[in-house]
Amino acid sequence: MIFKQLYEYFKHYKARFAVALFCMLIVSGLTGVIRYLLKPMIDKVFIAKDVHSLYLIVFAIPLAYFLLGLFNYAKTYFMSYIAQRMTLSIRNETYEKLQCLSTRFYSEGTTGKIMSRLTNDITALQFALNRAPATIVCDGLTVIVLIGILFYLNWKFALITFIVLPFVSIPIVNFTRRLRLLSKEGQKQMAEVYTNLQESIMAINITKAFNREKTEIERFKKINWSLYTLVMRFTKIEALSSPLMEFMGAFSVGIVLFFAGKDVISGVWSPGSFFAFFAAAFSVYQPIKNFANLNPQIQQAMSASERIFEFLNHPPEITEVPDAKDMPQLKDKIRFVDVSFNYDKDHPVLKKINFEVKSGQALAIVGPSGSGKSTIINLLLRFYDPTGGIIQIDGFNTKEATLKSVRSQMAIVTQETILFNETIRYNIAYGNADATQEEIENAAKLAQAHGFITKTTKGYDTLVGERGVLLSGGEKQRIAIARAIVRNPKILLLDEATSNLDAESEQMVQQALETLMEGRTTLIIAHRLATIKKADKIIVLENGNIIDTGTHEELFKKEGLYRRLHQLQII
Repeated sequence: MIFKQLYEYFKHYKARFAVALFCMLIVSGLTGVIRYLLKPMIDKVFIAKDVHSLYLIVFAIPLAYFLLGLFNYAKTYFMSYIAQRMTLSIRNETYEKLQCLSTRFYSEGTTGKIMSRLTNDITALQFALNRAPATIVCDGLTVIVLIGILFYLNWKFALITFIVLPFVSIPIVNFTRRLRLLSKEGQKQMAEVYTNLQESIMAINITKAFNREKTEIERFKKINWSLYTLVMRFTKIEALSSPLMEFMGAFSVGIVLFFAGKDVISGVWSPGSFFAFFAAAFSVYQPIKNFANLNPQIQQAMSASERIFEFLNHPPEITEVPDAKDMPQLKDKIRFVDVSFNYDKDHPVLKKINFEVKSGQALAIVGPSGSGKSTIINLLLRFYDPTGGIIQIDGFNTKEATLKSVRSQMAIVTQETILFNETIRYNIAYGNADATQEEIENAAKLAQAHGFITKTTKGYDTLVGERGVLLSGGEKQRIAIARAIVRNPKILLLDEATSNLDAESEQMVQQALETLMEGRTTLIIAHRLATIKKADKIIVLENGNIIDTGTHEELFKKEGLYRRLHQLQII
């Protein structure tokens, strides 16, 4: 299965591989020729004193090495080109897959494990693709050529030379199996290291604030030690392969040396044939040794490939139906009809809820933490699909529409502001890639962000840092609001959009949001009363059920959850 999937990437470069294969044939042939030249060098030049043969050999050896170097270079270049292009395609495809997978995949996995697959696993595969095919094919051809020379020189001694190979193959097969298993364990443990590093960097201020540096250091040392022990187990087996090959090879060569030496002394065999035979015999074991040394890397690459293709073959949870149609722009209303949802079977989040929001209306969603407020927005954006019921926009089931046509109508501002390590201009224009500078600035003004932007050294070309670290919380939130404004959405989704602002900034942004909300269908999740009071309708959630509906005034008059939340200053 793995080789079949790898072939899908390889098949585009078959012509280049054919050229590389031709170069390998030449390299293998020249390797055999160079070894065989020892025979005429000794027999004809040193023993027979043939000057003409000396001239030919003196010319042949430099020419052979020149051609060997030339074709070796071409072989290396073409094989490296194929390996790098295959890796490039795999890395691009894994990133594309990263963008296509559903939200559930990321909520159930860890960033460190995903990063490990995109870095360590692909690097291991890249290393093997760069070395393994050339080594296996070229050295394999070289072995065939050299074996041919050995049998040509003396078939009996050739048989004795290779009699040990079956005995060598038994431990090699066993090593291969164990190396594959250890590689899988090692890659999983490396993912744990990545996860720990990522968590430590994200939580560095909390760690320092609670004086937990030593705890985190010890936790990392424990994980790192586990990785170290796996690597050392792998190394023990890896290091044993080459000495075993050398010993078994030397053992067989020693036996041949004894009998061949007696034949040379008795005059049955010429000294030239003797030296040419042993030059070829020792050269045969080098490719075999190369394969033994390469085997651990191949096993690492195989286990890495399994993890990569497991990732690439992971089915997306949110998909489009085969005949999905583009959804028209919202004109009438959004409806949730008997919508249920649960992240797992035992914990329902929403239980057959029903509500509608007319075009241009603002709906506020309130309730205690964990009541399902943010889930409603996630379902509307099709980050998840309902486990029961349907969501309609103008009577059109969102599951029957293309994802792009659903999401293109919406803009979202979340409680946790996500900015990219780019310029302010880039982050605002992320809501609309075709936005002009004038539209970007107008959006920033509406979000009360233009003032602080122009005070920065580079204005809209100012870098915000990773996750917007160079901006304050309020500044980041206003950039996020400007990003939503420039999108000019039909449906606006506000998930605690003003929660990170101080009183002064909140007042300015609240005015901007009121302007933005005019004529737009808006779903609001908020704890701030000022935001909720502006809504045309409020729904109150508790334990996944809608327990009340009305305006602020209507709900506040009742002795219900809404009033209690207000009294507890939760709203």
